[in-house]
Amino acid sequence: MDQATIIAYAVGYIATIVAVLLLFLPTLVSLGLLLLLAGAVRLVFLLLTAMTVGVYRALATLFRTLSGWLPHRRNDRERVSH
Repeated sequence: MDQATIIAYAVGYIATIVAVLLLFLPTLVSLGLLLLLAGAVRLVFLLLTAMTVGVYRALATLFRTLSGWLPHRRNDRERVSH
């Protein structure tokens, strides 16, 4: 096998790899876009979760503060479960 044949095979292999890459390029681009979309959806869920936890904590603090203003009922007898 001479040098020209080896170079011809190498060029053929590289051309085949480039052709296969070009054939699969739409699939690879679609997969990349789906991964970006999944990341964006996860980020939105993360922000919604953070907002929900913030609202919950704010409401809990508000109710705790409001319950502090209410008069406390003191009862010396022991409570009985029904």
